[in-house]
Amino acid sequence: MLSEFEYLTSLVYSPRGNSENALKSKKLLGLCKNGNPKFSDALVSFILKNGLENYFKNAVLIPIPRSSPTVEGSVFPSKVISDTLLKNNIGNSVWTCLKRTKAIPKSSSQYDANSRNSVATHLDSLSVENILIMEPEIVLIDDVFTQGRTAMASAMKIQNMFPDKKIKIFCPFRTKSFEDQNILENIDHGKMLLSPNGKVILPD
Repeated sequence: MLSEFEYLTSLVYSPRGNSENALKSKKLLGLCKNGNPKFSDALVSFILKNGLENYFKNAVLIPIPRSSPTVEGSVFPSKVISDTLLKNNIGNSVWTCLKRTKAIPKSSSQYDANSRNSVATHLDSLSVENILIMEPEIVLIDDVFTQGRTAMASAMKIQNMFPDKKIKIFCPFRTKSFEDQNILENIDHGKMLLSPNGKVILPD
């Protein structure tokens, strides 16, 4: 089966930038990763203002887990985003059926593409609970989209369990590590593809 999935992001994260918007992106990502509800509420407003709610129409929202197994009471940023979307009638339901079964290195501690977790590493650390999903589409929710490896592995796992569903990805942030154009809001809607050698191919 062809591993090709649609994705949508809305903000630019510039980890190495020093412009006004690059610095703002770092603060906003910090709020997002801490599960701050004000960030999620502002994200909903952005989605509605820009008419992006149809991306989530007739879809189940599935949060992508962090780099280690979820501990009860810990912050789960993508779950916070998912719940806030649902509360505002964006998406039909939220299911935490995608699990991290063992810890892998955090992406934030890996500074170049070669040292980051591969799609295969992610696949080996994820499992899916088999549940009944009536909706025709699934939108996987994560906080940051960088090279697409986490999203790709998550989508492949979900696709394997639910082969009759259309699977898409949404992340508030798209990382632009080597760019600082002083841009914060930037809607990026495209498709990612897994190459034969296991690398994620993005439009840009």
